[in-house]
Amino acid sequence: MTRAREAPPRRRVSRAAALGATAILVLALGAVVAFPDLRRRAPEAIREVARDLWSIVGVRRVEGHASEIRAAAAESGIDPCLLAAVMYTESRGQVDAVSPRGALGAFQLMPSAAGDAAAKLGLRAPTREELLSDSLLGARLAAVHLAWLIRHEGPDAERVLVAYNAGRTKLKRWVDAEGGYEAWRRSRLEAGGAGTLAYARGVLAMRDRFRERGEIAPALEPLGGAAGDWTTGLAD
Repeated sequence: MTRAREAPPRRRVSRAAALGATAILVLALGAVVAFPDLRRRAPEAIREVARDLWSIVGVRRVEGHASEIRAAAAESGIDPCLLAAVMYTESRGQVDAVSPRGALGAFQLMPSAAGDAAAKLGLRAPTREELLSDSLLGARLAAVHLAWLIRHEGPDAERVLVAYNAGRTKLKRWVDAEGGYEAWRRSRLEAGGAGTLAYARGVLAMRDRFRERGEIAPALEPLGGAAGDWTTGLAD
C-alpha cells in the first residue's frame, strides 16, 4: 500500500497576528471598564469579543494549511474553499483535536470513516497518532470522504454537509421519516434550523468567506462535465 507523503511544514499564526489579537482583547476589556453600560453587559461583551477573536485565529490557522488543502482538494476534485470551511468548522484548524465521541484531527473524522477514506486512496488504515499529527493526510482523507458523499448525496452541498456531520445512515433515517430531504429541511428551518442543518449552513458561509479572502484558492470547476460529478476516478 502507498504511504501518505510527508506533509509540508505548515505555517503558524504569525507573532504579529497573535499580538494584534491580544491588543484587540485588551482594548475591549478596557472599554468594558471605562463605560458603565458596557460594565453591565460585560459578560456578554467579553463572550462576543472572545468569539470574534477565536474566529480570526481559526481562520488564520486554517489558512496556514492552504498548501495541504489545495493538494488534497485537487486530488479528489473538490472545492478547496469547501474543504477549508469544513476544517474551520470542525476544529478551527487544530490538527490534534479530539472530540468526546472519538472523532480525530482537524476534520474530525471517526476512525472508521478515516479507514474507509484511506482505502479509497490506496493507503493503509491510518493510526490514531497519524490522524492527530499529519495535516496533509487528514486533508486527503477528508477530501476523498467529501468526494464520496458528493457522489452519493450530491450535488446539493448542504445535504452533503449534513451527511458529513451526521452520517449517511442517520440522514437517511431523518429523510425517510419526513418523506424527503426538502420536507426534513423545512421542518428543521421551522424549528429554528438548529443542529446539523445549522452546521451545514455555517460551513457554506465559511466557504464563501474563504473564497472572498483568496488565501486558499478559488473554487474548482466540477470534473467530468455533469453537474455534481466531482469525483471522477474515485473508487466507491
